[in-house]
Amino acid sequence: MATSFQDDNGDQTIVGPVPVDEAPPAQFCHLLNYSIDVTPRRVAIAPEGMTIGRTAPAELVIASPEISRRHCRIEVFGIDAVLTDLGSTNGTYLDGQRLDRPARLRSGTIFRLGAFPIRYERRDLAEIAQEEEHSADLKRAEDYVRAILPQPILDGVIRTEWCFVPSAKLGGDAFGYQFLSETVFAGFLLDVSGHGIGSAMHAANVANTLRRRALPGVDFADPAAVAAGLNRMFPMEEHNGLMLTLWYFTYDLPSRQLRYCAAGHHPAFLVTQAQAEPTPLWRRGPAIGMMQSGKWLVGEASLPPGAQLLIISDGTFEILTPDGRQWQIEDLRQLVRQYATPDGGLTSAIYTAVRAAARPGPLEDDFSALLVSFA
Repeated sequence: MATSFQDDNGDQTIVGPVPVDEAPPAQFCHLLNYSIDVTPRRVAIAPEGMTIGRTAPAELVIASPEISRRHCRIEVFGIDAVLTDLGSTNGTYLDGQRLDRPARLRSGTIFRLGAFPIRYERRDLAEIAQEEEHSADLKRAEDYVRAILPQPILDGVIRTEWCFVPSAKLGGDAFGYQFLSETVFAGFLLDVSGHGIGSAMHAANVANTLRRRALPGVDFADPAAVAAGLNRMFPMEEHNGLMLTLWYFTYDLPSRQLRYCAAGHHPAFLVTQAQAEPTPLWRRGPAIGMMQSGKWLVGEASLPPGAQLLIISDGTFEILTPDGRQWQIEDLRQLVRQYATPDGGLTSAIYTAVRAAARPGPLEDDFSALLVSFA
């Protein structure tokens, strides 16, 4: 069977089928990458081709109103994949142009069914196997990080809730909290530079150090002393160039006094019933591991009954919207103002709003938000 389709430049017609000596070696395959409900998915195109549509018998079913029942089809000719629109209502677009005849797909090309993006790849099977092994390693690292995160505290004078959604590449977020004594409560959120298994394992190592209070000679009720102790234990030159930011706090129950330190980290937010606007809590200080010594300042705040403290990673607000706008921390503060209630639920509400505002696909960085409520 012969076919004709557009060349990469759109101005040359090529007739198939592809000669036998151009057929792909057995180690190659054709793949489609797309997302549904922000979950990334990958499917292989069978040698006999694939129809994409809203309902079966299409081989790839995408139940979206933007997709026609039989929207488009991809045929495989050796090393080439050829895309054809099947008279769809919303059209099939390649390089911004609506298809009116079959077109060859280049590896890495993104085509759209209406506004629905799909990425085509021609990949080596050995590379795919290596990538799947790496993904499995990332999943194991993610599971380990989740295992060291604390359970929410649902009852008592101090309550906690949190939302942790790792990115596809797995960042270096971790957090925790505990009572240092019957009257002093402490907590932290940290963010290691970079992505991947190394950053995640470094974050888990630092979090375990804080959880076990394994900094010799350090008073864990002193936020500045904790930052200095971590800085001595985790210099970046001894940990593959990794540094981290930290927001650490202690709370004295009898005096209702909060003490905190921000080591290279952005502000946390204090929410009270008396103030409509969330109050940023921040003191400038160097990141952990960046220099041999540093000075970390301690901030203080008296908390009224019902106060809430929200500590976040930069993955909660460093997003791109579909129109290309980069969010800032002020955008996140507006969400805190909008969704904060005495009944909690703030962290999940923020994630839902951030997910809705971000461009399609997984978030670029870990999403970590920790809320502490002081009854």
